[in-house]
Amino acid sequence: MKTEGGYAGIDFFRIIAAFLVVAVHTSPLLSITDTGDFILTRIVARVAVPFFFMATGFFLLPPFLENQASDRKSLHRFFKKACQLYAISILLFLPVNLYADHFLAEPLIPNLLQDLVFDGTFYHLWYLPATIVGVGLLYLLLQAFQVNMVVKLAGLLYLIGLGGDSYYGLLSQIPFVESFYNGIFSFTDYTRNGLFFAPFFLLLGGLIARQKVTYQVKECLAGLAVSVLLLLTEGLLLHHFEVQRHDSMYLMLIPCMFFLYQLLLLWKGKSNKNLRTISMIIYIIHPLMIIVIRGVAKLTKLQAILVENSVVHYLAVAALSFVCAAILAMQLSRKQKGRLHERQGVG
Repeated sequence: MKTEGGYAGIDFFRIIAAFLVVAVHTSPLLSITDTGDFILTRIVARVAVPFFFMATGFFLLPPFLENQASDRKSLHRFFKKACQLYAISILLFLPVNLYADHFLAEPLIPNLLQDLVFDGTFYHLWYLPATIVGVGLLYLLLQAFQVNMVVKLAGLLYLIGLGGDSYYGLLSQIPFVESFYNGIFSFTDYTRNGLFFAPFFLLLGGLIARQKVTYQVKECLAGLAVSVLLLLTEGLLLHHFEVQRHDSMYLMLIPCMFFLYQLLLLWKGKSNKNLRTISMIIYIIHPLMIIVIRGVAKLTKLQAILVENSVVHYLAVAALSFVCAAILAMQLSRKQKGRLHERQGVG
């Protein structure tokens, strides 16, 4: 099992991934080039969420891949922390949802359950229940099947998700396939969720943690270069032929993420808990920062600069998100140190 020490590359890339997520929701190049913005936000930036899934799987799953049932405490801690974070995030965006009448859609209870379990109660929060559901599903599968079978099942689920995402326009031409996906979309708006998207990359991260082979930098760079080229080709072709229902899932994401993660593992150094905390806070709060920037722009009559200029808009949102996240992370660190000192004092 991998420990949390010595993975500087993974922690550093968490920040990059968080800023890529901000890019997805702000479209930095939109006022300059539509195609360039699509490449950045709808293809390249799509590595962010699979990376977060893989990082979770990398540190959490190895004991369960090795049938170490005694490590269930780590699983319980994960679910507790993840559910607490999700609950806090829901409450944080509750005023915005109430203002937007988000909870007035009928039928209320089924829609609310769909949001809580699959889609998230705000457009970016789907990642949190996806991680929780994905980990839970993998745990159950690993209790019932051998690892090789679980890999095949997770791969099958990803392919199903792929058909409801970037390849939907192709597969939906087949009547029974369209009916199949209509059934899926009756309980979730997208296939990029904890059932179809998260399990494969969570598992991939766990499998990489167990690998005995060490890849060289040249191998990683060559594999990543080829994978990225194929990913760009795939994304642009699917976009050109207008077959995408959504654009979160690509076939070439798999080799791309494999070689990217291998490359990050070669970056040795001390892990940084602050980077982990800051990246997650950026992910959670950046939509609020978008609202703040738009509000400031409206009050100061600077919409042309702060909103309509997509590059400035992105930089403003990213910078404000980072500053707020750093301040919050510092406060959390101080509280944790204070609690630790109190416990040591009591002991």
